[in-house]
Amino acid sequence: MEITNTAQLTPSQIKERAKLEQRWPRSYEKQQRFDANAVNGVISPILRLCWSFLCNFHCEHCCAEHYMDRHLVKVTGSKEQRRELNLDDVRDISRQADEYGIYRFVLTGGEPTTWKDLFAVIEAVDPAKHLVILDSNAWLLDEKFARRLADAGVYKMQISLDSFIEAEHDLFRSKPGSYRRVMRAIEAVQETDMKLMLSTCLIRGRASTPEFENLCRFATEQGIMLYVTYAKPVGTLKVNHEDFVITKEDADHVRELEKRYNVTTHMTPAYMRGQDGVLGHYDGCITVKGINTITSTGEIVPCPYMDMSIGNVLREPLATILDRGMRNKFLGPHRKDCLIGEDAEFIERHNQAVEGRVQLPAPYGEGFSDKDLIV
Repeated sequence: MEITNTAQLTPSQIKERAKLEQRWPRSYEKQQRFDANAVNGVISPILRLCWSFLCNFHCEHCCAEHYMDRHLVKVTGSKEQRRELNLDDVRDISRQADEYGIYRFVLTGGEPTTWKDLFAVIEAVDPAKHLVILDSNAWLLDEKFARRLADAGVYKMQISLDSFIEAEHDLFRSKPGSYRRVMRAIEAVQETDMKLMLSTCLIRGRASTPEFENLCRFATEQGIMLYVTYAKPVGTLKVNHEDFVITKEDADHVRELEKRYNVTTHMTPAYMRGQDGVLGHYDGCITVKGINTITSTGEIVPCPYMDMSIGNVLREPLATILDRGMRNKFLGPHRKDCLIGEDAEFIERHNQAVEGRVQLPAPYGEGFSDKDLIV
């Protein structure tokens, strides 16, 4: 576990943190409290809010495809109705998260820029209490849209760029023209006061290619953090593209590139260290303690690449669910390896628990359960 104080930050990070204190004082205060108490086991994970899984892309590597209505219709012929979050639910989750000491929400899906009620969701999360980050494929993100998001209080944009070669990105995203939309969006965001992060999906063999290093160099020269997500043997990849799943050699190569470029992964000790110095504080697997996903039906999933819930926030308090997750023998203890990416025994257990399910995630008790708790 890494605790960061001002002495460990670069001059640019100190400057950006001062801006954070001025514009987002509540988030800054919670961050400082977390910095001081993380060594004692206090957590303040990022919450990924999947208000809707609606998306305008059909990406082969998507880990959320099986949550989408179009998947349910394809498999069953209709959308099965389940209780879904409403704006009052989001306001209550925001309140609970604030009381817990959480200060970061990522709005994701699906594709948030397709939500008709996006700005109502941003307001419900409440940028006065939390740093709001938007995860986007950038198709709709022009200068006007970027300005509206900044004015609404969005702190950071995270934009997907899966190859620095135009044709490769468009093919990977199954969307001709998407590369140029990303480049347009980069410029649009840079014209606002929002922070910018690029995310890229690393598939087998890509880490050692000139294309990938060129992307690392581009991000560094632009002053942008490049977040590298690993292709893992779950979700759509498990069904269609196990050949995409990275090897240890790929991960090791990325670790070397981290020494020279502005690159991070979820396994990096300084995960989520942007130019603002906001940290994730963990040097290993970040399940529960570093990141959790809240689905459109209120299920809390301890990793974006897992399909097993640790509880439903519509039925239990957020604090109860997170504290129980930290007592889970797989999720709570510190571990250097990626649980869902490297632990073959757990991956097999996970995939058996979700195999054949039309609706995901597996609810608490049918995937994770009280049998997994450390007593």
